[in-house]
Amino acid sequence: MSHENSRALIDETAKFLFDASDQALLDFICRIFSVQLNKNTAEIIRVSSEYISHPGFSRHLPDIVLAVHDGTGPDPLFHIEIQTEHDGMMELRMVKYGYLIGASRSQMDENDTRIISIPHQVVMYLEDHKRIRDELHVKIILPNESEVHYSVPVFKLYAYSAYELGEMDLYLVIPLVLVKYRKRFDHICRRKNLNREEFDAIVRDVLQDIEQITTITGTFEEKGVMDEQTKDIILSATMELYTQLHQKYIRDTRSKEKVENMIESVTQKISKKWYTIGVEEGIEKGKKEGIEKGIEKGKLEEARNIARNLIKLGLEDEYIEKATGLSTEEIKKLKI
Repeated sequence: MSHENSRALIDETAKFLFDASDQALLDFICRIFSVQLNKNTAEIIRVSSEYISHPGFSRHLPDIVLAVHDGTGPDPLFHIEIQTEHDGMMELRMVKYGYLIGASRSQMDENDTRIISIPHQVVMYLEDHKRIRDELHVKIILPNESEVHYSVPVFKLYAYSAYELGEMDLYLVIPLVLVKYRKRFDHICRRKNLNREEFDAIVRDVLQDIEQITTITGTFEEKGVMDEQTKDIILSATMELYTQLHQKYIRDTRSKEKVENMIESVTQKISKKWYTIGVEEGIEKGKKEGIEKGIEKGKLEEARNIARNLIKLGLEDEYIEKATGLSTEEIKKLKI
């Protein structure tokens, strides 16, 4: 697998995570952008991320563009750019993307002035690099020498463990912690003599992270933090990112089996949970039905006893039927 193909697969896998439920996306947006949204009423709208600019009608494809609709006003836009490696031109790309996204929804005000609202933006870096800063800054100097300062926050995902991301309500992107191992494997594999102990240590770290991912996913699903759709997406992305590492570097059947077993155990645990709930509901339903049947049985026996006494008194069957609710056949059986 070439370096470019590997990066393209990582990008596609990262974008796939954002097919998760609205709840997971709202949790992510609120935390990464430090905004307050009503998660009970807000709705996520996935905005087309293809923009055409002039001249030349060139296509520009930001990674993720989401709108949040809550009925209280204009829907705010959120742009998430997922960057595997350091890019020295990232500042310019974010300015361009911000302008194009804002321009696509521009409007004229009462003074016939076009208003362009720049979306909330963030860059998530998946691999460490010494030149990655906490914010991207661009200073735009206009012809009248006035200045516009444009800044975009940076989230260094590689600096966090899966557990830390889960604690921060960023569970949606926990599979992406596996991307950082690509650089570590590349570094050790370039050496003339492979240090097997160091290599095996990296593999153990990968497996440890996957164990964290599967544990968090299982726990969050059980607690109702994430739904089944999000759980499936996270586990699928985790398997895909591990497979990329396995095919290019690890190539160890036992390690792959461990990963498959960890993911399968979470799926089985969740299935068992729903099975248990089904059994418990069945037991409760059975108890309820049993009680109801017991009551019915008790009522029937009481009616029969009354009928027997009325029969002894020599009353007509028609009267006994009305008094007890028993059928003619039931009353005849009691006379035998």
